[in-house]
Amino acid sequence: MKPRRIICLALTFIFLTSTMVSAAATYPYGKHYYGEKDIYLQGDLSSSGLSGVQWRPSIAYRHDLKIRNVITGVETPTSGYLQTVQFDIQPLPGIEPEDKFKDKSGYHLIPLEEELIKDLVAKANGNAQWVWEQVSKSNPHPIVKQYLVNNVPYIDIGAVFYLSGGGLNNIARVENGDGITSPLFQTHYDSTPWPSIPILEQNSDGSLRIKALAHSIYDTAITGVITVNGTDTKELFSRNSPVNNYTVTYEGNVPLSELPGLKQGQNQVTLTVSDKFGRTASKSVVIQNGITQGCQPVLVKMRDTTQRIYFPDVSDGSTIKYGGPLVWGMQYNSAVCSVLESINKNNGIGEKLNQPIRVSDIQTSIFLNRWEFKIGKSNNGVILENLSKETRPLVAYLVETKGEKFLKRYEVNKGQSVEIVLPEKKYKGEYSIQFPSPLVDSGFWAKATTTSEGLPASYTYPDEVKGAIQAIVNFQK
Repeated sequence: MKPRRIICLALTFIFLTSTMVSAAATYPYGKHYYGEKDIYLQGDLSSSGLSGVQWRPSIAYRHDLKIRNVITGVETPTSGYLQTVQFDIQPLPGIEPEDKFKDKSGYHLIPLEEELIKDLVAKANGNAQWVWEQVSKSNPHPIVKQYLVNNVPYIDIGAVFYLSGGGLNNIARVENGDGITSPLFQTHYDSTPWPSIPILEQNSDGSLRIKALAHSIYDTAITGVITVNGTDTKELFSRNSPVNNYTVTYEGNVPLSELPGLKQGQNQVTLTVSDKFGRTASKSVVIQNGITQGCQPVLVKMRDTTQRIYFPDVSDGSTIKYGGPLVWGMQYNSAVCSVLESINKNNGIGEKLNQPIRVSDIQTSIFLNRWEFKIGKSNNGVILENLSKETRPLVAYLVETKGEKFLKRYEVNKGQSVEIVLPEKKYKGEYSIQFPSPLVDSGFWAKATTTSEGLPASYTYPDEVKGAIQAIVNFQK
């Protein structure tokens, strides 16, 4: 179904059920109080049976709405509704029948004010600047309907959601709602996330592995543009898809021959993906083109960070939380030809991801991901929060501190939390949380048969880190 038709249907539903009442109430935006009459409304009133652009007197009514992200389930606002306004047009007195606009009088509008439009777009998870440009330019996007309310520019609110990658879910007439002290309608709009790039890495055969997602309620599409070393750019893929769970996915392996401007040795590759609504995501990775120079290092597993679960006894009922940063990285030592891999709490904080960093004459580091965590008490154990900016989930193992016996694996997505249930509610270090590196969690290190100074080691590398190892071995600065 085309988006303009969707919005028209939404308006039609309002028209079929709107009523007229009179009283005064405070309204959060605009200059008109709920129930105010004789408000001049001019615009496309064809949904009320009029032809072309016309004007009619109208009444302002309260119209509440809520937004729900169809992928994450997050609602905005988290409780209650946003108060918006609809204007119900009235027949010209003594000229038109009193019931001329019966069941087709309401127009759900919002003032064409930059701050207000951008705020609503942000709540709808859209690109605020891009949407504002679409609705405010001299020839606005075709989906936009323009109105004058007492000569103040307004637009239909449905266009804001469409241009934010969202769309109408349903409109419900509020039982006994008068549009003044209570809403006349409660409307639910769907929103969608921005594009994302879950995977951008170099395969063992040298090709570039990509997985990218875009989401929208209508016109679901994704475009991917690759930039090599900050200068050479090429569109790698563009895909339109029928709505399927509101998501379109590109996944594939791109030969290095398809990348523009590659040089021998290390190259920085940046992938930028976009949807049809001005929303983008970018991710960079360092890849190797050609033969690895220097030694072929042994990959060595260093100990990952472990956090003991310890809370002091408090009598004032205060809540204690603790935690901090975690960084997954590797360090190459040219003197002994080894690469150390681990998750730690300190090294790499503030550094760019996937960029080789010279530590000393013989040491080069690269940091692949970072997280931020907090731990607090709960009824059955502890709550682990993932406060990261990165999208990769935080994985945690509950273990017995003595002997490090594994008890259970937990996975926490960005911005989420999980309750870790303790076998016994003991908080004096009897239990610990291990933060395994992705190579531990994938089972790679469990299969290692080589050791280096008593530590697990391997002369073969997982695909996920092969490009990063090549980058730090070949790094010259």
